[in-house]
Amino acid sequence: MRKKAQVVLKQNTTPHVLSRGGYEYLEQELMVEKTKKKLEEVAQSGSTEAMIDPPSPIRRHMKWKMACTKKTIQMTSESTKEIAEKIVCHFQLIIVIIYVYFVID
Repeated sequence: MRKKAQVVLKQNTTPHVLSRGGYEYLEQELMVEKTKKKLEEVAQSGSTEAMIDPPSPIRRHMKWKMACTKKTIQMTSESTKEIAEKIVCHFQLIIVIIYVYFVID
C-alpha cells in the first residue's frame, strides 16, 4: 500500500502546498486580502459607492496558481511553472478577444 502511494506521488508533476483547509481556506484568505485592498482604496479616494460593492470572486486559475506557489514565491516544479505560464497567456488572450469583440464592435 505504501509503495503504491509513493509511486502515485512520484507521478504528480504539479503538487500543491495547501494546508488542511485546502482551496476553501485559500479562497477565504484571498477574499480577505481583496476586501482589505478595496477598503484601503475607498479610504484613499473618499468614495462611498465602492465600499458597498463586494470584491469579485477569485478566479480558478489564480487559486490553482497560488496553491502551487511556495512561500518563497517559487512554483513547486518546473512543469507547474510552464503550465501556469500557459494558463496566464491563455487567459490574457481571452481578455483581449472579449475586449475586441465587445468594445470595438
